[in-house]
Amino acid sequence: MEIIVDWKKVEREEDFYNIFLIQVKAPEWHGRNLDALADSVVTGGINSIEPPYTIYSINSGSVPGYLAEFQQKVLSIFNEGVARNRGIRIVSE
Repeated sequence: MEIIVDWKKVEREEDFYNIFLIQVKAPEWHGRNLDALADSVVTGGINSIEPPYTIYSINSGSVPGYLAEFQQKVLSIFNEGVARNRGIRIVSE
């Protein structure tokens, strides 16, 4: 399974959640904040699509400056999922 996060399409935090949560088939009640994302990626058992999957983080350099900190926190959460051996692989392009 492949999850694609195209940062070129992210102009607001909400855009990221729209892109990611749809692809993992998150339930409607899924929170749209970093804590909920961490629960989803690191802990699991929430979404219809669970690891193993590969997250393609593309166009990372095109994120607007005001979202750079948010992007780094998201990538840190993804990396924690990798570190916890959840079957997550990250490919940055």
